[in-house]
Amino acid sequence: MPDRELLGPWLRRFLIEYIVTERNLARNTRSSYRDTFALLLPFASRRLRTPIDRVRVRDLTSGLVLKFLAHLEDGRGCSVRTRNQRLAAIRAFARFVGSRDPAHVEWCGHIRAIASKKSMAPPVGWLTRTEMEAMLATPDRMTDRGRCEHALLLFLYNTGARVSEAAELKVRDLTFGRDSGGHDIASLRGKGGKTRHCPLWPETERVLREQIRGRAPDAPVFLSRLANAFTRFGVYRLVERCAAAVPELADRAVTPHVIRHTTACHLVLAGVDINTIRAWLGHVSISTTNIYAEIDLTLKANAVALCEVGSTRPARRWKEDKDLMAFLKAL
Repeated sequence: MPDRELLGPWLRRFLIEYIVTERNLARNTRSSYRDTFALLLPFASRRLRTPIDRVRVRDLTSGLVLKFLAHLEDGRGCSVRTRNQRLAAIRAFARFVGSRDPAHVEWCGHIRAIASKKSMAPPVGWLTRTEMEAMLATPDRMTDRGRCEHALLLFLYNTGARVSEAAELKVRDLTFGRDSGGHDIASLRGKGGKTRHCPLWPETERVLREQIRGRAPDAPVFLSRLANAFTRFGVYRLVERCAAAVPELADRAVTPHVIRHTTACHLVLAGVDINTIRAWLGHVSISTTNIYAEIDLTLKANAVALCEVGSTRPARRWKEDKDLMAFLKAL
């Protein structure tokens, strides 16, 4: 059977030649595409009763893909958003194959015609200032471990960093220049390898300076109990443990991303321009940041008050001003 009919050679080219070399997509995107096909291939092999390395491109019909997507939701308990994410990876693969082999253009069209499922965006969860301060007070700052955990929580709140950005932060990414008339800055590497610079509060600068004292530039800023760099899951566990210690948060799902939402909401409440918040959080599109302008009831109440129906009007309308009417008629 020619290689151009087999799924395997095309998939290798897609994941290595296209995703990495041509598109240079982010590492997490590559992992997501890889995981999609790591789930799809065994599923297709079982349904077709064919070894994985003998599955053909045309065997991956739209009907089979729909069954796979249903399996994700019903069999694996995945959300609609996850289902759509897996479908996006399959569509990208179909587009890659169809653009390089005219014989597969029709197959590509059938795969790309599979519709995404409508999903409701989850509500944005965030903490009040009192709740955030209670979380920050949870670690025991009388111990080295507690000071490290407090520094990590404070850094997340100060910068609104994604969990991967905080876990991968190196000593060289911190610039302390306040003493010399400059600014204290943290350089964060976000999605797609983009770098942004976030200013640090004096308190954040103080605790971070204490954490990195004597470390090499390539050393991680936040260390686990085993003196290794914090992992993403380690940061998740820390945030969950500190939130569980606060009575008001014990029954809520608090994650590092909730702290990121908290930073954004507190900036909105402080009157910071929405475009500045976009740059602060590292959003590509301002439409992503606009969700934070809609979640605070205080802002909504103020907006409603501006257009209240029963608001007081001037005692005399312009039509009742006889002098004005006489002036207009005289023109």
